[in-house]
Amino acid sequence: MSDQERRRAGRGRAGICALALAAAWPGGAAWAMSAPDPGDIQPAPPGMDVLLLYGQHLRGDRVYADGKRAFDGLDFRADVLVARYVHFFALAGKTTTFEVISMGNRQRDAFDRDGLSGMGNLVVGTSWWPKADESRGRYLTFAAYLSLPTSPRAGEGLITGEDRYTLELQGGYMTKLAERWTAEFMGQAEFYTHDDSSRVHRAPMYRAVAHLSYNPTPETRFALSARQSFGARESLHGERLLGNKNDTNLTLTWAQQLNDKVQVQLQYTRDLSVREGPQIDGVQGRLALAF
Repeated sequence: MSDQERRRAGRGRAGICALALAAAWPGGAAWAMSAPDPGDIQPAPPGMDVLLLYGQHLRGDRVYADGKRAFDGLDFRADVLVARYVHFFALAGKTTTFEVISMGNRQRDAFDRDGLSGMGNLVVGTSWWPKADESRGRYLTFAAYLSLPTSPRAGEGLITGEDRYTLELQGGYMTKLAERWTAEFMGQAEFYTHDDSSRVHRAPMYRAVAHLSYNPTPETRFALSARQSFGARESLHGERLLGNKNDTNLTLTWAQQLNDKVQVQLQYTRDLSVREGPQIDGVQGRLALAF
């Protein structure tokens, strides 16, 4: 292979990986910011405010296309910081929230060793609980989140700063299985506008999420979460760039309530199978402050 052919091949791999990373973000780290973590379907009392601070480290080396390994050695690394403010209030007798989420990250990969960093997009959202039966441990919630392309680096490839609007709709149900066991089930759908910078069109993404939690004490939670993601096919002027996702992820959670106002949480997340995009794993910490 000539030097010119090698350069062309490298540019081709870089383009595939950049698209794959952009498609992976909505199904990966953002899930931890907009969808409830284990136990979060149970609402706080109206009148309470909660500040959640997240720190997340992601990594990925393998990239898949149509379920087959397309590339090794991506060496993708990302550090993400998130601040999420949640205000609980009563609306027509039902618990409701108003939320604002601010995020940013730094990232690098094998094709960009210098990396990229900056503030990401702003997200606003709301949740509503038509059913909240504390005595039986059963809760039903619906939520909506809108991501706004406010990032100063929108369109530059920052994973938290896509140059498009994203609307996420979700519904969740929590039920008590036994004295120390709970189960939560959620369905999510994300809808996207065209990316203003690249004009790439992304089809809707759908996710199914399940949490199984064990509480050895009222203050301690261990949980296993499974997530399946579908869709998010990408195209440009009708030509396919990335195929549909059909990806499986597992997450382990430990959460500890230190007192009435403070909770800490640690998670490990890993993609078990990926049809389209990079295979990601990572760790996340969360500090929740109620006031």
